[in-house]
Amino acid sequence: MHNKYRAKQLILLLGDVLSLLLGVLAGMSLRNLRFPTAQELEKAIPLFLILIGIWVIINYINGLYELARHKHRSVLFSRMLQASMVNIVVGIMFFYMLPQKIISPKTVLLLSVMAGYSLVAIWRMIFSSLVATKALISPILFIGDMEEMTELADLIYDMPERGYALAAWVAGPKNIDKAKYPNTTFYDSIKAIRPSVSVHTIDTVVVAYNIKHDASIVQELYELLFWQTNIVSLATLYESITGRIPPYIFSEHWFLDHLQQSVHPVYGRIRRIFDVIIGLLMFLCLCILYPAIALAIRIESKGNIIFRQERVGMSATTFTLFKFRSMYALAPDGSAETEGVQFATKNDARVTHVGRFLRKSRIDELPQAINLIRGDISIIGPRPERPEIVSQLENDMSYYQVRHLVKPGITGWAQVNQHYTDTLEQSLQKLQYDLYYIKNRSMLLDLSILLKTINVVMRGMGQ
Repeated sequence: MHNKYRAKQLILLLGDVLSLLLGVLAGMSLRNLRFPTAQELEKAIPLFLILIGIWVIINYINGLYELARHKHRSVLFSRMLQASMVNIVVGIMFFYMLPQKIISPKTVLLLSVMAGYSLVAIWRMIFSSLVATKALISPILFIGDMEEMTELADLIYDMPERGYALAAWVAGPKNIDKAKYPNTTFYDSIKAIRPSVSVHTIDTVVVAYNIKHDASIVQELYELLFWQTNIVSLATLYESITGRIPPYIFSEHWFLDHLQQSVHPVYGRIRRIFDVIIGLLMFLCLCILYPAIALAIRIESKGNIIFRQERVGMSATTFTLFKFRSMYALAPDGSAETEGVQFATKNDARVTHVGRFLRKSRIDELPQAINLIRGDISIIGPRPERPEIVSQLENDMSYYQVRHLVKPGITGWAQVNQHYTDTLEQSLQKLQYDLYYIKNRSMLLDLSILLKTINVVMRGMGQ
């Protein structure tokens, strides 16, 4: 279900690479007022190709491959300007760190970035008008009435860049506001399934969980097997569009089918090596920054510099998590809680001025280097919660303990997709994200989360 969205992202990326490469050629030509010779190209292009690869990664960190950005031109071009400025600095560092001066790219680099991103801007406008929301569209048919279907219908209309169009809906909600879905044809009878597939050239049929055992509907779907039409469950499309696992599907049977597969041992070893390396780098940063941070924390408020708190880790075992204290020490134990355990909220008054900066920059998490090296946590995984909160959520939500199948992490899929969780509904959504990660974890997903986290840190969007 991701294929067409990924295809659009690949087209966008390849267009950027070509634009940046043409920008390099333009920069070299403008610098010398002539087209570069074969010898000059042979010397410069391999280095610039490496640099373009780095630039593309920086573009990704800046969110330039999220297709929704193309709906807001001002935001898109602002992000592109920021990326180009960062890439000039990165380019300077790249060329001057080379063991020998193969080329002197001062002017060439500046001209290449200016020309390259001008071409990228033109390419992005072409892409927006021809590809982002129009090309590679899959007409979809919904069959059934579930709350998650209505949620998906809203998302499909709001995010056409995902590559789906809700063309028809059979046996949908009786009281639905059809005016919200002007491009969707509604049918009441299941006899309309095959005619609607034919009339609307349906590519994918999405079936609600609560009707898939209806004999008459199964018969209609069986006939579609010979029509070369994709038939998928609601859960499959929901996971593809939202990046979450729908709660209606939670069951022991589903967890056994999807979550018990053992992780490849090589993947596990690579993660552990990566955790230790990052933990050592974080510990080095901790040692360097500790005096200044400790002084700032102590000047503003009384209390310990390093805050220790019990958290629940893998297999529901508890461990002590270390952080720089970012809240006022209001209780005798040094915590900020005077009325029992409570969630942190947006613009929480208990957060100090220094603490607000530490949280937004994620510097408050540097002491977790100790937890990383010890193996209490990993770089990426579900965020560890306090035992009291876990106990409360386990009472309110079935299967909450499933998130403890893997090590908790400093960052995770839920953290890059969701902000504060201070309500039961938001905690359920967080669990959906966590289960998506547990089900789909891989080196590629981990890399995506890591790059998105860098974007969060650089923009001061930490919590």
